[in-house]
This record gives sequence, C-alpha cells and structure tokens, in this order.
Amino acid sequence: MTNPPANRRQFLTAVAGTTAAAAAVAATGFSARELFAQGRTFPEYPTPQGGWDLSWADKVEKTKHRLLFDMPEMSDGLAFTNTLTWIRGYSDVYKTADSEMGGVVVIRHQAIAAAVNDDLWNRLKLGERSKLKDPTSGESALRNPFTKIQSTDKFAAILADGGIDTLIARGVTVLCCNLALMRFAGQLAKEANISQDEARAQVAASVLPGVIRQPSGIFAVARAQEAGCHFIRAT
Repeated sequence: MTNPPANRRQFLTAVAGTTAAAAAVAATGFSARELFAQGRTFPEYPTPQGGWDLSWADKVEKTKHRLLFDMPEMSDGLAFTNTLTWIRGYSDVYKTADSEMGGVVVIRHQAIAAAVNDDLWNRLKLGERSKLKDPTSGESALRNPFTKIQSTDKFAAILADGGIDTLIARGVTVLCCNLALMRFAGQLAKEANISQDEARAQVAASVLPGVIRQPSGIFAVARAQEAGCHFIRAT
C-alpha cells in the first residue's frame, strides 16, 4: 500500500496480459495445454563421440508416453515388473499401442548383473552373489533369471512377458552402466587367468542382445530425463 498507483498499474497490466493470452488461445483454437505441449523443446546435442549409441534417445523423444525406471539394485527385477505394469495400465485405460510407449530401464550399480548373459552368470557365479534363484529349478541361478522366462517356470521372480528380452521386443529401451559393468572385468581376469583388456572385451560382449551400454548409469538416467521421461526409482 506504500505505492497504490504503481500497484494498481501492475495489477491492470497483469490482467490485460492474461486477457490477451486467453484471447490468443481462443483465436488459435488450441487449449492452453496443447499450446504448452507445442512449446516444449528438447536440448540440442552435438554428434555423440566415443562410439556410444544414443539413437535410443531420439526414439524415446518421438513417443507419446515416456517413463524412466531407475534400477540401481536388483530387487527381484522390480524394474521390469514395474515397466510391464505401466504398459498394461496405459493399454487398459487408453488402448495405447506399444509404439506410443517410451519406456526406459537403466540397469546400474548393484543391479548390473541383470544386463549380462547366462555364460557370465555361470562363470562368475552371479546367482550366489545376488542370492537369486533359477526360474526353473529354484536353485542358485547359473543363468540370468530375467530373460527367456517361461510361463511354466515355478520360481520366476517376474512374469514371463516381463522379461528383459520380451520388453525390448515390445520397444522398451534397456540401458546399462558401463562403469558398473567393467567391475566384472577384474573378477573375470582372475578367474580365467586372462589380461584385463581381454576380460573387458569379454564382459562387453556378454551384454544381453538389445541392451545398450552407456558411459555410466548416471549419464543414462540424466539423458533419459532430458528426452522427456518422468522418473521412477524401481527398487
């Protein structure tokens, strides 16, 4: 109240601006929500260096619904179950097609074993370390229990159509942290009596088909959010 005329002018200016904005919305025929969505932009990036594959981000940006499931811990594959639940929910409510869903799972930190194949699970006894059971036998897993799940598996931690391979086939992007992945290299070098370079190459080759390595899990999480994904910590 120390300067009523100025306050009044500011108030009238704000009202005029709001009225003009409303008139502009009415003139275009778009709702405010539609105009806001049209104004959303994604960051511009130079060409990726170092051989890292970032084509997934362009794919995710083009989808209608985008959600990131961060998986820093195994949690019996909760990230994969959550992803399947999300896809099913939108399909039930909105009749969405898989092509409309931009799901991203980032496997990192303590969950990194979920990203590698049966051979590495067997060689490094990853089932014992992660205390996960084989989906078929119920014994300590000597194979990756989150892929190639059968509907008849009695001890599966996840549903058959919620496996990594099945989700990837439906268009879900699955990323893994290279920093965490390379922790296996030292273990493999010792177990197999091979050089660190050879061990790193073998570990890189052990990544499941369709899973995309990223420089780090933190990078993958940040880049997915910049591609428009909402965030869920799936642990």
